[in-house]
Amino acid sequence: MLGLESVPPPKRPRSKLMASPRIGTHNGTFHCDEALACALLRLLPEYRDAEIVRTRDPEKLASCDIVVDVGGEYDPRRHRYDHHQRSFTETMSSLSPGKPWQTKLSSAGLIYLHFGHKLLAQLLCTSEEDSMVGTLYDKAGFKRAMDLVQEEFLQRLDFYQHSWLPARALVEEALAQRFQVDPSGEIVELAKGGCPWKEHLYHLESGLSPPVAIIFVIYTDQAGQWRVQCVPKEPHSFQSRLPLPEPWRGLRDEALDQVSGIPGCIFVHASGFIGGHRTREGALNMARATLAQRSYLPQMS
Repeated sequence: MLGLESVPPPKRPRSKLMASPRIGTHNGTFHCDEALACALLRLLPEYRDAEIVRTRDPEKLASCDIVVDVGGEYDPRRHRYDHHQRSFTETMSSLSPGKPWQTKLSSAGLIYLHFGHKLLAQLLCTSEEDSMVGTLYDKAGFKRAMDLVQEEFLQRLDFYQHSWLPARALVEEALAQRFQVDPSGEIVELAKGGCPWKEHLYHLESGLSPPVAIIFVIYTDQAGQWRVQCVPKEPHSFQSRLPLPEPWRGLRDEALDQVSGIPGCIFVHASGFIGGHRTREGALNMARATLAQRSYLPQMS
């Protein structure tokens, strides 16, 4: 694996007459991970004027100088920094021996790992060899977190008012219609697309008659495709009540179609907590197939 100072320079020198560099990331719902990764890159001179290309199209991603949080590939020599693929297990410690942190890296973490020293040297107007850079490398994350707290608070307040509260009625409706979605009553459909459903679901399902634990939620994403998401065992848990089958996990497109036997699949996350399909019926079939395999699947403790 490459060390901290091993990241090669951009592929080619660029003049003012040449196009700006392109940073590729996924489209659809955005998260702090890729947003921070792109923001960190834009603090570097070579990416300051970079175009952000939000897509999942492999051909468009291939044209980008650097790709973060999409593409299913971690290859720093080619500036590919995704962490979603089944094979990815890297931590700060594994990629930078001597560092104590054992948490699996996100895309923003990969960018900080490979570009952090250069970024800090640039911001501090010193060289990467300056001992101050190494010292601040391990501390800079805290200062950045402090700066984000106020903005995060205001964003969360807006979220609770305009998204979280209205979502309760949508979840109530979905629960009332659950037997029309599937006879098991264990699959609910959010008819108006994804919303912050989890907290409402835990609260409302406790009053269901007959009692039932909801296993899957299906809904459309911003691109009009369908998601099948597993209900976590409990709030804030990363363990699912019933994850999508292990052989499906980390696969995409045709490879997933073949293994699952369900044409039109898009992906299943490496942990099995969520998958995607092109159609409602396909997403529903992914959930139903998992329910059917329930007695054969290893249950998470």
